[in-house]
Amino acid sequence: MHAKLINPKANGKKAYNNQGSAAQALNYLTHEARQNGQEAQFFDGQREALDRESVMGALDNNVKGLRANEAKFYSLVLSPSPEELAHIGGGDEAKLRAYTREVMAAYAAGFRLKDGGAVGKDDLVWGAIIHQERTHRGTDPAVKEGEARAGQPRPGLQAHIHVVVSARDRNQRVTLNPGGRVSRFSLRDWQDEARVQFERQFQYQGPAPKRKQAPTVSALNPKRNARIAERVEQINRQADPSQRLEAERVQRIAQARGYDPIFYDRLRRLEDRARQGQPLDNAYHLLATGREEPARANTGHQVRQALHSLQQVVRANRGPEQVITEDIGEPRRRGQWEAEL
Repeated sequence: MHAKLINPKANGKKAYNNQGSAAQALNYLTHEARQNGQEAQFFDGQREALDRESVMGALDNNVKGLRANEAKFYSLVLSPSPEELAHIGGGDEAKLRAYTREVMAAYAAGFRLKDGGAVGKDDLVWGAIIHQERTHRGTDPAVKEGEARAGQPRPGLQAHIHVVVSARDRNQRVTLNPGGRVSRFSLRDWQDEARVQFERQFQYQGPAPKRKQAPTVSALNPKRNARIAERVEQINRQADPSQRLEAERVQRIAQARGYDPIFYDRLRRLEDRARQGQPLDNAYHLLATGREEPARANTGHQVRQALHSLQQVVRANRGPEQVITEDIGEPRRRGQWEAEL
């Protein structure tokens, strides 16, 4: 199972442009039905059969508080493998709809609010459509080797789900950005949850997910360590005394990562924060893993939904005039868009 967040700048920039109306993206997603002489049917968290206009209206009317150049929606793709599709009867659409709803519940639960509250599945505004076909791209190995033509349907089971989800919650108080800071939403965790959910929901035993090997610990590099110590000293001169770093600990992290470019990119992030007077919370964890904060234990949807219910009660007691709009997810640095598995 592959779950992907589409980057409009790299994946069909025109079709998936999300800074305006969802009309263009939804029109593109109806192409398979049109080619087969059928009327495209979308679905959401509660309804089974929606037309394009209903989904477009829901999305386009859920943008209050967003600026003109901000994303109004996000496009997600859920792609089961041929083996997974065969396991559920060749791509049973009822099962795929039920699965999508569970994955979108996990998507909502993945967001972390500043006040410790939670986002519930009913807070999302989204529509989805199932496609049964895929076509070859010009970059596919089969096309390059002359075994297929670009645009030709791929053989076998190819069912997948396209989801278009609003960048705002249903009450239009919170901005939900799945491509933002990991501390607010971990795209990687959601992708893992999509895989696990399929296995759990349909009793499917899939292959173990492939993981990148950790960098080989390199030999001590005195010259690099001396430069790192200088940079840590500069950070400490600008940071709050309670958040100053130990040069030796930073050097050990660098050595463990083989002094790779990723480490230095993370070190620059800390330097930027210190220069701007921002806190250096969990600095060592950030240098070692790239995450803004230690991973939280996954306590399940039940706990997250309970937190959401509690938050709703608190909001109700506060009254609408005291609810503050907040943006969950800030733009990543260049090169940090976790677009797919």
